[in-house]
Amino acid sequence: MKSRHRRDVVIIIGMVMLTAAFTGCAPSTQTNGSKTTGGSADPMVAILTPDIERLYLAWHELDQAYKDFKFLERGFLFDPDDRQLAYIQKAGLYIQDAAVRIRHRWEQLSVLDYIRPEMMRDYLTLNAKEMKSAVKEIEYDEKFLTIYATFITHEPVIDELDRVRESIKKNRGVLIQILERLLSIADTTTPPTVL
Repeated sequence: MKSRHRRDVVIIIGMVMLTAAFTGCAPSTQTNGSKTTGGSADPMVAILTPDIERLYLAWHELDQAYKDFKFLERGFLFDPDDRQLAYIQKAGLYIQDAAVRIRHRWEQLSVLDYIRPEMMRDYLTLNAKEMKSAVKEIEYDEKFLTIYATFITHEPVIDELDRVRESIKKNRGVLIQILERLLSIADTTTPPTVL
């Protein structure tokens, strides 16, 4: 009885594998790797790709600046002035918050090649809404960093914090540029509605 059961399982697995092999050979709408051959999606992706790449590079620079800032923070762990450590740690949290928001926006935009062309407009519209929110939150992070910077007295930390703030400003500029492109794409692809 056991051998018959094993034989049936092997036959079923074999059929599933054959079905998967044959359906995997069926023609699809994808060619040239992951690029889709759709209607209006390719021009949108082509317009946004350089900015998305710049956002990744700018985020990577911010991530490295955050790591450098955290390295400086470690030097204050046993400092008798625990207020300085508290200010530095709080500034680090706002830096991390901005970096996470920027990274998340990049992750959402980096998958444009995989969005079906008929869904691209909706995807970009949703991303534009989220991008507006992220830019506003990053502006708040910048303001809080400015506030905490006034209380930090150690020169190396102040210099690193200035470098971080410049990197955040650069990232926010790239996000704003992408947002403007998203809004212009959404304006050109949105059909007029009749009320």
